[in-house]
Amino acid sequence: MLQRYFWKLLPKSQRAFLLSRMPAEERPLVNKAMSAKAHFPDYFRQQRCLFIHVPKCAGSSLCAALFGKGRPGHLPLYWYEQQFPRDYAESFKFSFVRDPLERAYSAYAYLRGNQLAKRDQAAHELVSRYRDFDDFIQQWLHPENLHKQLHFVPQTDFLCDSLGHLAMDFIGRQESLDADFRALCERLNLDVQLPHLNASRERSEQPARDLCSTRTRRLVRRAYQRDYQLLGYE
Repeated sequence: MLQRYFWKLLPKSQRAFLLSRMPAEERPLVNKAMSAKAHFPDYFRQQRCLFIHVPKCAGSSLCAALFGKGRPGHLPLYWYEQQFPRDYAESFKFSFVRDPLERAYSAYAYLRGNQLAKRDQAAHELVSRYRDFDDFIQQWLHPENLHKQLHFVPQTDFLCDSLGHLAMDFIGRQESLDADFRALCERLNLDVQLPHLNASRERSEQPARDLCSTRTRRLVRRAYQRDYQLLGYE
């Protein structure tokens, strides 16, 4: 309680500085804990489910279809496990993923070309420093940088429990989004349509592998080696 009191006393600029020194996926967790805003969403509890929203994996569209205006944010599985153990144990845990190269390109195009909220302005400035996608990957997307920007955090970091195990009941794929969404709806006993939200305006219709160099593909594979292995994108 005392920690939360002192956290609120800090100027916003100091809070922002302290959060910026943490891995990107942990910043909202700390902020929620210190601000006493942590709760298990009612829309999860009503459907006895838990959705892990991995950035740039159709999560906004999925939330709109399944939860209306409910938006859980990009919170990792282990946070729910530790904060709400009973709800966690009783929930059907699911997420959607995509090929790491396609996801990296989608995030780059989205941050560079879309109208963004204030919270994403720093990410826009980051990707805009580079000439193109190849330049961004070759100059910035290295393993030591992945946790500095939320959109590029490895997917498996959101999907593993506190022991580091991939602990989802269902993982859909963007490559088979419609079919996997129908399978999910059957499991949740829902009859809803999937909208298409947050598309990247600068996103080409071509596969990402056709838009980048061999070196870029190799660097992405190195950076996201665990995603390739655990999510079956070998």
